Amino acid sequence: MSIGKAYPEIVPGQKPFASLVVKIVFFVLGRGFQSIAARDEEVKREVESWEDSFSILFEVLPNGPYLYLQKQNGQLRTLGLQKGEADLAISFKTLGSAFLIFTGQIGTPQGYAEHRMSVKGDLARAMSLIRCLNLVEFYLFPAFIARRILKRLPAMTMRRFALRLHVYFLGIPFGI
Repeated sequence: MSIGKAYPEIVPGQKPFASLVVKIVFFVLGRGFQSIAARDEEVKREVESWEDSFSILFEVLPNGPYLYLQKQNGQLRTLGLQKGEADLAISFKTLGSAFLIFTGQIGTPQGYAEHRMSVKGDLARAMSLIRCLNLVEFYLFPAFIARRILKRLPAMTMRRFALRLHVYFLGIPFGI
């Protein structure tokens, strides 16, 4: 039962700045994930293990924002900042929790340990997604931030550096 339905007179406070930041991060994360899943070998292997039409929803409770991803024809696609029916849902309990995690102030493992987020769906697929997200965060965040939020950084090779530049200049702006 949703609190909004039980107590309609209680309205959550508005946080327009945090909401805007999380929407921007969802946009960048979606485009970056799509681009990296097509080019990084480790992420590509993980995504290939998922069945076609497998969908992922990132949501901030109670009223969004959202990010909806789906595997289509062997490729991971961002379907937008919308809510949809998903096989795996990652729910952030509050906008403040999502803001802390997505701005790199706390890492995903710490956020999960502090019960700031929950997972609904197949646990094996969730672990696969987390492995992918760690690599996506490695590409999206500069090293001084990535060191704080990831337990271990992969080696930065010339290929990975070129992929990072591709993601920054083509993947995020154009979804390529």
